[in-house]
Amino acid sequence: MKLLVTTGSMLLLCLSLTAQANLNGKLQDENRAAIPYANILLLESNDSSLIKAAISNDDGSFEIKDIPTGKNYLLRVVMLGFTDHFQKVTDFKENLTLNTISLHADVKTLATAEVTARKPFLEQKAGTMIVNVANSITGASGSALDVLRKVPGMIVVNDRISLAGQQGLSILIDGRPTQYMDMQSLLKDMPSANIDRIEVISQPGARFDAQGTGAVLNIILKRNMKLGLNGTATLGAGKGRFWKYRGSGTLNFRNEKFNFTNLVAFSHRSWYQGLSLDRVVGTELYQQYNFQPGLPYSLNVKSGVDYYLDKNQTLGLSVNALGTTNQSTNENTTTILTDLQKAREELLTTNKTERRTGLINVDAYYEFKLDTSGQKINADVSVNRYGRDVSNLLQTTLRIGEGTYPNRRQEQPGNTEIEAYRIDYTKPFGKKLKIETGLKYSHAVVDNDLQANIFSDNTWVNDPTLSNHFIFTENISAAYVSSNFTLGKVEGQAGLRYENSVSTGYSVTVDSTQERRISRLFPSLSLSAPLTDKLGLALAYSNRINRPGYSSLNPFVRFLDPYTYEKGNPFLRPEITDSYKVSLTYDKQPFFNLEYSRTNNVIQLVTQQDESTGVGFGMDDNLATFERYGGSLFFPLEFVKKLSGYGGVMVFYNRYESEVFAEQFNKGRWNVTAFLQGTYTLPKDWKFEIGGWYNGPGIEGIQIAEHLYSVSLGVQKKILKERGNLNLSMDDILFRYWHGRIDHANFEANIRSEWETQIVNLTFTYNFGNQYLNKAARRRSGASEEQGRVNEK
Repeated sequence: MKLLVTTGSMLLLCLSLTAQANLNGKLQDENRAAIPYANILLLESNDSSLIKAAISNDDGSFEIKDIPTGKNYLLRVVMLGFTDHFQKVTDFKENLTLNTISLHADVKTLATAEVTARKPFLEQKAGTMIVNVANSITGASGSALDVLRKVPGMIVVNDRISLAGQQGLSILIDGRPTQYMDMQSLLKDMPSANIDRIEVISQPGARFDAQGTGAVLNIILKRNMKLGLNGTATLGAGKGRFWKYRGSGTLNFRNEKFNFTNLVAFSHRSWYQGLSLDRVVGTELYQQYNFQPGLPYSLNVKSGVDYYLDKNQTLGLSVNALGTTNQSTNENTTTILTDLQKAREELLTTNKTERRTGLINVDAYYEFKLDTSGQKINADVSVNRYGRDVSNLLQTTLRIGEGTYPNRRQEQPGNTEIEAYRIDYTKPFGKKLKIETGLKYSHAVVDNDLQANIFSDNTWVNDPTLSNHFIFTENISAAYVSSNFTLGKVEGQAGLRYENSVSTGYSVTVDSTQERRISRLFPSLSLSAPLTDKLGLALAYSNRINRPGYSSLNPFVRFLDPYTYEKGNPFLRPEITDSYKVSLTYDKQPFFNLEYSRTNNVIQLVTQQDESTGVGFGMDDNLATFERYGGSLFFPLEFVKKLSGYGGVMVFYNRYESEVFAEQFNKGRWNVTAFLQGTYTLPKDWKFEIGGWYNGPGIEGIQIAEHLYSVSLGVQKKILKERGNLNLSMDDILFRYWHGRIDHANFEANIRSEWETQIVNLTFTYNFGNQYLNKAARRRSGASEEQGRVNEK
């Protein structure tokens, strides 16, 4: 609290030292139609140096904020297809609204000019950091999991995702929740070429679901909005330990009334994971190594249509289907050494896995603009079906020692159904206050039936100790109100969200039910203000909840070998987190952050073992508290000509306090994460990209982790009159695998996790059809409306 008071005092002091005002206006063409997306440049009258810049809105309006007063300026308006407009602004003293500006068409460039605007790799907008990965060279032939590694500070190890040591992240795909799905398989199977950008929302407001204790990661899939008929064809191949290849095609058509988008993508993205576990059991050492390959084939088909009823109403429907199949054989070797380092037993377990999954999303939306002030209604319906059929055959061969281990077979069909209904209302009150309110209801049913069999007397017999038919249902009702306001130079957002959830876990096999009801209010608040022309300050607070995912609550047991398994925990409690953040921005780009958060009932993977049998298992469990504080520093790379990108460092102290294995666990460690991502433009349409990160020693639950790092390189060449792109990359050219150690109570173990590295990828992309925008595209706001709808999710 002292930090917030001190920072607020500094803010008021800085505001009192600088006199600033705002400049407003509106653009139209010769037919009095609004002109959106025009560049508004405010220049110094003496030398024409740039002071401020803005872009006109859908209705043609624009606003340049926080302009130093007492000076003369020159206003320049630039828009493709129109002649530039110049206007003097003399003796600027206070807030000023200009008369409507009319632009005149430039017939020489109207029909032929090509739009080549380039997005920066990293953007900061209203508490959201946007990572534009669509044109990234490295990782181009990978999966969604590879793309997540592009997020600053993101570490992906053994399918567990953390941001500078913080877990509890919420993942959305085009705004849709994913907590009921098999996210590990979904992220591995989704081609990276389908992804346009990733939004990292560090302090979600009341409009977002309260689910999650960390940041919200919203994966936005690509969507084409060019006029006429156009498309893209892509072919790619790569080689690491395994070969991988993919191909995709898009075909799009847009006119004044309709926008059709279609995508077909096929991929074979192979991967593997390795896990070494050396653990002490009494006086013996268990050395175990598990090799798990993934050889999925996936087919993705997506179609969508937007229908513009009139300038104020838009209807949309999209259907997305993703199917995968994966047949592979895991191998697990276990060696038991006595205190004399002599092998008492050695066995080999093979796990033949067949996995088939299918995902279908159907989304419909309606947007109605009630007036030109921004008052509007949005309605959204989402229906999702996710099916999974998994079979495992475990066969164990004894190499050293005596005895037998029976073969095991598991069949696990499963279905997930999710429906969500949402309506939002937005009402501006002038330019200094906007109120948003809405309702949402979601219903989810997850039905999984595990049938476990054991081979006995030359026949398969059902194992009643492991077989379980489990049905999980959850209903969440939510309402929120949020206000965006301006007080002088301070901009803020205050919100309150109410959620009532009822979840039930029902074991059909033993007729047992676990029910949980949660009703809570979740407040959020953020404030921001300029300190100087370039520097800005922001304060934020949020309270959130992280309900356990289905995969953690499901009590199923999955064996890796006769001595190791993992299982769910139906008694998990939800996490509750309070988080605070102070941020500095430079030219609206992320610059410096200070953060503090405290989580109760934090969910962490805890590994245990039975001393009498030597069997070890992993299970998610609640630790009492998790405290985290520290900061992050970002810096752009644009200070070198033709170089773009960013770098940064994050330093956080993570501390856990709980009772684990009947003994008190109270440990914390500092963790340093550094990252760099840069692209250099070379002559003759060549580009070179380098990216890398380093994560220092840290703590993850009861695991003490060592440092790890990765460096990737890539080159790109435009060909075929800039309609084609060739990408060549090598991911993880330098790397270090994850190493960790557990030493608490009676559990002592060393762990090493590895994954596929040093992957070479070659990708070719060709754009065909109309690649241009013309005057008609500017007069329609359908593209921006749909884009805004996606962002608002």
